Amino acid sequence: MDACPIRFEVQLPPEDEARARTAYAAATDEAAVADIIQRHREERGNLLPILLAVNSHFNWLPQAALEHVAQELHLPLTEVLRVASFYNAFSLAPRGKHIISLCLGTGCFVKGSPRLLDQLERRLGIKHGQTTADMLFTLEVVRCIGCCALAPAMRIGEDTFGRLTTGQADKIIYSYTKAASL
Repeated sequence: MDACPIRFEVQLPPEDEARARTAYAAATDEAAVADIIQRHREERGNLLPILLAVNSHFNWLPQAALEHVAQELHLPLTEVLRVASFYNAFSLAPRGKHIISLCLGTGCFVKGSPRLLDQLERRLGIKHGQTTADMLFTLEVVRCIGCCALAPAMRIGEDTFGRLTTGQADKIIYSYTKAASL
């Protein structure tokens, strides 16, 4: 510190900003995370199952939940973030209710998945890796979803759709949109 020409001072965020950063979106969220931690507390190597359950509950890993997990497991937040940022199963950004995973693996690519990607991006008004403003859809590109015989294919949540045309993809998105509005 003495050799450095720049002096570093501890920069704490204003109290309101710090409180907002660590706040859950809903009052029930803290209880849900506490329940998840309690279910896995005695497991060896419990960080990964806890993060998977939190990610499944919120569809992403909110900062408040990560801080809660770190505190309850007596781990530095940096350790929790290291694990959360390593695995692509986790998201550190809010994602839509429905995750669309479009396969761009070799079989799907050859059978037309780039056209499907263009169609989905136009239909949803987002690029891959983004979420619609209404938080209904997140569009992700993946390298394989394990159904090459059904190429081109996409998965929405647990539902898999194969041998897709752009028209079929459009109808599928419409059905999910319609179901959400009911």
